Amino acid sequence: MPSYIYTAFDQMGRKVKGEVEGENERAVLSQLRLRRLTVVSLKRKSKLGGFGEKELSISFFRPRIKTRDIIVAFRQFATLINAGLPIVQALDILIEQTQNSALKETFINVREDIKAGTYLSDALSRHPKAFSPLICNLIRAGEEGGVLDEILLRLAGYLENTENIKNRIKTAMRYPLFVLFMAGGLTIALLYFIMPKMEELFREGFGAELPTFTRLVLDFSKALREKFYIIPLVLGVIYIVYVLLKRTEKGALWIDTFKMKIPVMGKLFHLITLSRFARTLATLSNSGVPILNALELTGKAAGNKIIEKATQESREALREGETIAIPLKRYPVFPPLAISMISVGEKTGSLDEMLNKIADLYDEEVKRMVDTLTSLLEPLLIAFLGGTVGIIVVAMYLPYFTMFKYIGAG
Repeated sequence: MPSYIYTAFDQMGRKVKGEVEGENERAVLSQLRLRRLTVVSLKRKSKLGGFGEKELSISFFRPRIKTRDIIVAFRQFATLINAGLPIVQALDILIEQTQNSALKETFINVREDIKAGTYLSDALSRHPKAFSPLICNLIRAGEEGGVLDEILLRLAGYLENTENIKNRIKTAMRYPLFVLFMAGGLTIALLYFIMPKMEELFREGFGAELPTFTRLVLDFSKALREKFYIIPLVLGVIYIVYVLLKRTEKGALWIDTFKMKIPVMGKLFHLITLSRFARTLATLSNSGVPILNALELTGKAAGNKIIEKATQESREALREGETIAIPLKRYPVFPPLAISMISVGEKTGSLDEMLNKIADLYDEEVKRMVDTLTSLLEPLLIAFLGGTVGIIVVAMYLPYFTMFKYIGAG
């Protein structure tokens, strides 16, 4: 009967290695699962005491790892783990099926780290550009609780929800951005190419003084042509100031506060932040991550310094025996409805369920608001485009009307 070398984690999360005999891999896996071991790798021992491994080529070009690629990989990974495959063999299959060369290379590195005795969560944490601390902590909770397949599915669902919100906003903004681009291009063309020609024509063939409105538009066109460098310079200064402020604690807090006070768009930012907060905390808490760690990760993942500050106070209050909801009440960023639902969830022991309901509620509000903004922006942008072109056209033809008046008077 052949022998197999295995590496696994016991119920306490300790790494164990050993050798076991069995008719085939399936039989050996059944034995190890009866011992309540989470198998990381399983290799058949050859007569010479060695075993070969298949190496995979890595593409030279490394595209960016998209969230969609990670979602698909996590769903496949969960299916393979649930089928009883060891982690290393599951990664082998993932590497073969992954089309993204950058993600494939990442999985190869993760596989080699696991073979060297590293936990899956620790191996993933060595690639922070692909796997955030939130992902790594959830997977660590899955390893310790023996529910890695469930955690991977929850992670895929969480990432999918987050990605859907981003895609919904991107889709809604495509048409408005296209209209703005067209308006800007048309305005630049008129001011840079048409207006100079009209200015020469007015100077040569128009004896009377130009109308005030036409002179203003011509002066603006001239200033824009002669000092065009001012616009990118101002935009560059604004961007540098933004980056420098974002790097400081007070500056980032001020920027996030300002974002929420922007008319109309501020409410959208607010809703997205609340939805992300509730969904992240629910996913972490429901996956077995300790509540203090869950609050810390949620604050960092929310992408808003006000939320992060509120969650830090909630952690301190929780250490002193208070509830999560009490510190959150001090921050107007949390609506009374969210506070009430969190408080009810804490009292009834259904915090995860309540947080998911809050996230679903705000996701629906985000969707409704994006649709409303899109329907409002379209006519506003068309009016802006028509108004911009109309102002330039009026400025161009106003001298002719004045000239006709002089001719009629003569």
